[in-house]
Amino acid sequence: MNQRYVRAASLSVLAAALLVACAQDAPPVAAPAAPADEAPATDADAVAPPAAPADDADDGDGSPAAADPELDRAQAAAAAFGSRLRGRLQAAMAEGGPTAAVEVCHAEAPRIAEAVMAEHGVRLGRVALPGRNRNPAQAADDWQLSTLEIFEQRVAGGEPAGEQLALIRDHLPDGVALRMMRGIATEPGCLACHGSDVAPDVREAILANYPHDGATGFAVGDLRGALWVEVPGSDPATGGSP
Repeated sequence: MNQRYVRAASLSVLAAALLVACAQDAPPVAAPAAPADEAPATDADAVAPPAAPADDADDGDGSPAAADPELDRAQAAAAAFGSRLRGRLQAAMAEGGPTAAVEVCHAEAPRIAEAVMAEHGVRLGRVALPGRNRNPAQAADDWQLSTLEIFEQRVAGGEPAGEQLALIRDHLPDGVALRMMRGIATEPGCLACHGSDVAPDVREAILANYPHDGATGFAVGDLRGALWVEVPGSDPATGGSP
């Protein structure tokens, strides 16, 4: 598989965090402390829309950047999923704390994803590191595993987990124009559900929904998995949208 891997920090269209892997995901970089008159940031704030590209972006030679409709679709879908899930998680955290947010991730996140996929004509989801799944439906397949392996190697070499990004355009299945994966980092807010010292009531809520949970024991900075988006081609004959 011929893949092109880039850092998210180098792409303005994907500079913000794209996804929360579950109720306790936090932004790839630590958020500043909230002012006293504002509510403190919650883990739901991890789901931030990607930054829009600047109007005067160019390809480095002074010419306007080439249009990239597939990447635009991936960006828009990820932003839509993120903003909707963020809103629900913020409400759940305010009403019932982490245990309520666990239920949102279990029951509502899949419905949000289905709606976004239908609206944007893409496939998207989240995958965990091998053996570290919370949701068994988030087990990685072959292409995702190979990408996660590269992410793991780069993180082991000192690169930030939240800056791992892969854009895959070559040797794709028929009808697929682009695959994108973005690493999900473990931040302090993640530890309430993914650390080594999970509160008993939170642990009970997790096991009630995920009896074979393997997504604890992480430390800040660890790579926990990735967000992926798959964009179909533009030719209706190949299954894409016109």
